[in-house]
Amino acid sequence: MQLKASAPGSLMLLGEYAVLYGKPALVCAVDKRIMVTLTPRNDKQIHMQSSLGHHTTSIEELKIEKPFHFVLGALLQYQAKLKRGCDIHITAEFSDQVGFGSSAAVTVATLATLVKWLDIKMTPLDLVRQGRRVVRLIQGVGSGADIAASVYGGMVGYQAQPLVAEKFSVTHPLVAWYSGYKTPTVEAIKIVQTHFENYPNLFRQFCQSIGQCALEGIHLVRKQEWHKLGDIFNMQQGLMASLGVSTPLLHKMVETLREQEGIKGAKISGSGLGDCVIGLGVLSTISPCHSVTDQSPLEFIPVTMTLQGLQCEKI
Repeated sequence: MQLKASAPGSLMLLGEYAVLYGKPALVCAVDKRIMVTLTPRNDKQIHMQSSLGHHTTSIEELKIEKPFHFVLGALLQYQAKLKRGCDIHITAEFSDQVGFGSSAAVTVATLATLVKWLDIKMTPLDLVRQGRRVVRLIQGVGSGADIAASVYGGMVGYQAQPLVAEKFSVTHPLVAWYSGYKTPTVEAIKIVQTHFENYPNLFRQFCQSIGQCALEGIHLVRKQEWHKLGDIFNMQQGLMASLGVSTPLLHKMVETLREQEGIKGAKISGSGLGDCVIGLGVLSTISPCHSVTDQSPLEFIPVTMTLQGLQCEKI
């Protein structure tokens, strides 16, 4: 018997930073997935394999180690219930260097195989809660919004406290444009916290405004008013710039996207200081790369929103 689970990656649409402080966010699942296959063993050994390498441990010796730290974090949640070891094989349709929520997707897929193997009943919201616990164990911080997108699929209105995840079974065309580099999320969060440590009231007001953007965005998704949602993208981008996470390159990329016919709005997706910018709509041409940078052309990543969330089965 094997257990196989796949979970989609995700993109943050609205609510960055503010979602860490209890404000709402809007996130979506994308059609790039991570697959986890778990094969039970007859001993206490645990073997892991992916494109990142191999790792061998045992049930008794489980501890957090890179590059399998999120998988190991998921295993630690059920260490006391594991009677046998297992082989875990991971394949991914996207790089962990691109901000598509690879950590969340692999966490969700691993947890799903373990829950099914151990015959534990769990609601989707319980799985979001468990996944968020793993992410916080590894990173020390995490809203769980990307976890919710990987569990539910579609577009998800999310709030961390109290925990709420509302799936909208709608999609809209989206453009993702990779800047060529990525600042780890935890590092970006620390940079912003340091920047505002002498201005806590101002930071709270920024978070309030970003949370309001997300709340408006969720309302517009319910009504499928996409042009207005694009306006909200543009508004929140201004707030992201005020937080200090929009570099000159990211600013040029956002502006270039906004000039393209078919793009309703554009902004940074995620913690900024690199990674992806997103445009709501369809890109008619893929020509603006060279107008932004004299270096090698930036990469448009073919991606669409997907309604398909977590899938898990015995095979």
